[in-house]
Amino acid sequence: MATTIANPKLTREQYAKRSELTMRLIFPILLLLWICAVRAAPTEEKAAPPPITGDVPSAYVLHSGDDITLRSLQVKELGEKSFRLDQNGEINLPLAGRLCVSGNTVKQAERVIADKLKTFYIDPDIAVSIATVHGEPVSVIGAVGAPGIQQIQRKTTLLDLLSSAGGVRPDAGPVVKVTRLKANGPIPHASNRETQQGDFVADVDLKSLLEAKNPVENIVVQSHDVISIPIAEVIYVVGNVKRAGGFPLAGKPNLTVLQALSLAEGLDNQASPKRARILRRGNGPNPSRAEIAVDVHKVMEGKADDPLLLPNDILFIPSSRAKVISARSIDAAIQVGTRIVIW
Repeated sequence: MATTIANPKLTREQYAKRSELTMRLIFPILLLLWICAVRAAPTEEKAAPPPITGDVPSAYVLHSGDDITLRSLQVKELGEKSFRLDQNGEINLPLAGRLCVSGNTVKQAERVIADKLKTFYIDPDIAVSIATVHGEPVSVIGAVGAPGIQQIQRKTTLLDLLSSAGGVRPDAGPVVKVTRLKANGPIPHASNRETQQGDFVADVDLKSLLEAKNPVENIVVQSHDVISIPIAEVIYVVGNVKRAGGFPLAGKPNLTVLQALSLAEGLDNQASPKRARILRRGNGPNPSRAEIAVDVHKVMEGKADDPLLLPNDILFIPSSRAKVISARSIDAAIQVGTRIVIW
C-alpha cells in the first residue's frame, strides 16, 4: 500500500512531480523580479576622470597632437567632449566646424571657441582643459644605456631624462653637457654660456647630479635640447701586473698610481716596482712622449708621494731580471727533478 503525505489523495510520486513543476514555474518569476529590482536600484554615478594636466604650465601653447576637453552647460552639442588637434592644429566642432586653436594658450583657446559659437549662442560658456600634450623631442647621446631621441610630454628634469635613456654607463665622463636652442632661452645653471651660433651650453657635474647634492644641477629639460655625456678619459696600466689594460676615470679628473694599481689588481711575482715609469704624451701638433720615473716600492711603503696619473697616461711596470732568472731556474730545477724521479 502506497504511503501518502500532506494530501491523502496524492501518492508520494505525484507529490514530488507537483513540487518539481511548482519550482519550475516559480524560479523564473523570482529571477525576473530580482533582475528588475537590480535595474531599478539607484546606481552611484561615477564622475568623469579629471584631465591629465599634470605639470602643464598655464602659459603652455597648444600644438598639433594635443588632446583638449571642452565643457559647456549652455552648448549641449559639446557637453564634455575631447578633441585632438590635427596636423594643422585644428579641431572639428559641432555646428562651428573646423577651427584652428594651435598657437594659443588655454585661455586664448576658450575665447577663440566662444567667439566662433556666438553665431549660434549668446555669450556661450566654454571651458578648455588639456587632457594630453604632444611629445617634444630631446636628444640624449654619449655614455647612456639607450642613446637616441626621447619624447617628453611633461615637466622633465635631467635625472628623469637620463633614467628614461637607460641610465648612465660606468664609463661616463664627469660632465653632462646640455645644449639649448636660443629660442628656448638660457639654461638656468651657473656654467651657462652662449656659443658662436647663438645657442646656449651648460656643463653639469655628473657626480653632484647623481648624488643630489645640489638641486640646481637637476635642471628642467626643454624641447630640442641635446644632452651629451662624453665617455670618460682612460688611463692605462701595462707590464707586470695581474690585470693590464685601460681603466676609465669614471667621473674623476685623475687617478693616483696606487689607485691605478688597485684597478690592475696589483703587481705580479716578477714585477720590478722600483723601475716603474709613467709615459705621458705632450701637447702640440707633434707631441713627444715624456717618461717620468716612479719608485712604486717607496710609494707603497709611504716613503714617497703618490703621483697623479692624468688622462691617457700609461703606467708601465717592468719585470725584474733577477726574478725572471730565478723563476726560470726554479722551473728548470723542478723539471730536472721530475725527470730524475721518473727515471
